[in-house]
Amino acid sequence: MDFRYEILEYNQKHQLISGGDRLLVACSGGADSVALLTFLHQQKENLGIDIGCIHANHGLRDEESDADERFVETLCQKLIIPFYTKTLDIQEILQSENGNLQDVCRRERYHFFEQTMKEKKYNKLAVAHHADDQVESVFMGLTRGTRANGMYAKRSFGTGELIRPLLFVTRQQIEQYLKIQQYTYREDSSNQKDTYTRNRFRHHIMPLVQEENPNVAMAISHWTLQQQQDEQLLQKFAVKEYKGIIIFSSHHSLEIDLNRFRDIELALQKRVVLLLLNYLYPNEKLWLSHSLIDQIHSQCLERDGSSEVHLPKGRKGYRHYSTMLFSFDGANSSAPTSATSIDIGQWHSVGSDLRIKLCNRDDGFCLEDGWYITLEPSELPIRSRGRLTGDRLLLKGMKEPKRLSRLLIDKKVPRQIRDDIRLLITQQEEIIGVPGVRLGTRFTTQPHDGWTHKIMIEKESN
Repeated sequence: MDFRYEILEYNQKHQLISGGDRLLVACSGGADSVALLTFLHQQKENLGIDIGCIHANHGLRDEESDADERFVETLCQKLIIPFYTKTLDIQEILQSENGNLQDVCRRERYHFFEQTMKEKKYNKLAVAHHADDQVESVFMGLTRGTRANGMYAKRSFGTGELIRPLLFVTRQQIEQYLKIQQYTYREDSSNQKDTYTRNRFRHHIMPLVQEENPNVAMAISHWTLQQQQDEQLLQKFAVKEYKGIIIFSSHHSLEIDLNRFRDIELALQKRVVLLLLNYLYPNEKLWLSHSLIDQIHSQCLERDGSSEVHLPKGRKGYRHYSTMLFSFDGANSSAPTSATSIDIGQWHSVGSDLRIKLCNRDDGFCLEDGWYITLEPSELPIRSRGRLTGDRLLLKGMKEPKRLSRLLIDKKVPRQIRDDIRLLITQQEEIIGVPGVRLGTRFTTQPHDGWTHKIMIEKESN
């Protein structure tokens, strides 16, 4: 199929580029990125786009690295394309961090790309991964035992998107295009070394696979597309199941219903575990090992006794009764015992992802369902405070107040969050309720004679 038609059809199918887009094209000077840059330059009027070019100089090959930069800059000057470049302090960063060379290069390179996109107001970053790269990625993923869905045509990146317009064309097609168009390109000498995993696959594995099937790149590209579509559907189901098992969530803890978790189809359970971990570690890129996921998964399926799971960065999971509580940093710190006044007609946070509002009887806008209570002027304003040793609450049908510590046990409130509980008290220090656990005998679910106030309790996230 025609190179131009192949790319434009792939673009239309996956909605990679739209009229008015400002594309920042990453160009190393190699064949793939030169083909992408020149092709988009040729098509910019047809597509209705603006393009710029960005080059990261890693400074790892001395004069060769600088020559790559000059080559790309000269090409951009010839094509009248805005050019952005930066020499990255990779060696200095490696010495200070003692990290992996390729990981550090990739992180610093994409950080520079993201910064430039934001500063120069580009909404998409175009990179030159192609079908042969996709095959290598799949085989590398299978070898590591990770998911082998390959690279996606597009994904979120910074405040915009990262797109791969060449993902359905082969390296052979790219080289043929450059030959016809008479564009030269740079050869990275490090690509010939077997130091890097991808190079070893490219030099030793790919020739064997291509010998078995010369069209393996297209075969794998179609296969990954099907895998990605299946994954998107399964992920959609997993999100729905995940929402169904949440008992409550807050800024420092998350509790799930294990009975509901066990009812989830096995194919979705570990995906739900991954969603739990994503909630526990928002905006963090962690290496989530199979052993960690399997450990949490097995604990969620366990039915006997209680147990504790230690998670990265000090977080913990506590299995108790038929629930599992995940604690965030600071989850075990006690709630402040100082009292906070509850102003009439306003929502107030009372912990455990709950908020309350107290209304006067004559408030015509207080229409939500709630609980009714008679309060004397001297008892107002009621207040919210943390739990203290010896606290008791009088419950309906009881002659003596019940110890709050016993009430929390009876209500199966996880031990790890009991100190975070907030109480409602009057000016005389009488405890009248524990939002989210139990309200005292003075509250009724229906209006009673002489009631003066109504209280509403709801989730913060609602």
